Amino acid sequence: MKYVSFVLLLCLFYACSPEYRFNKDKTAFNASKVTMNFKSVADMNDAYFVIKENNFFEFYRELFDSIKNTRYPGKYELKNDTLRLKFYNSKGVKLLGNKAVIDSAKNQILFIR
Repeated sequence: MKYVSFVLLLCLFYACSPEYRFNKDKTAFNASKVTMNFKSVADMNDAYFVIKENNFFEFYRELFDSIKNTRYPGKYELKNDTLRLKFYNSKGVKLLGNKAVIDSAKNQILFIR
């Protein structure tokens, strides 16, 4: 009986995890083409924000221009020049916030918490 309850608890934990929610949309995410790309350069850790078709986006960081060390994909809703961000993992909201404003003339993006 303890084993069954442990397995049920483990399944519930996995179903609520951010990776499980992303895995449902992963094929559509990978098939979507990039429409806009923003980059922030730092000493060793560059940050990228990529907007894709089908209302997908991805925020990630690269260490030494080669190794992705954090990755936060999600979906967005676009109204005028404002994106409402819905991350699969709540840590993305803590880093960037849940809104972003795009300035197409300057090719910049501003994140709002």
